[in-house]
Amino acid sequence: MHDPQQERDFYHCLVSGASSRALLKIRDILADDTLDDPVCFQRIEAIVSLLEDLGIRCGGRHDFG
Repeated sequence: MHDPQQERDFYHCLVSGASSRALLKIRDILADDTLDDPVCFQRIEAIVSLLEDLGIRCGGRHDFG
């Protein structure tokens, strides 16, 4: 028998896991000191600020002032 609650729980776990993995990969990219792209500096700063507001540290690759 099909259980709608079980299906919702499954998809919730699937999406939550994918979101977490994506955030961790973004964090790893931002922390990679071998990358250098001054054209995207403000975009990267916006992502770093968002992640740090969420409590996800991204390393020392940015300067706010």
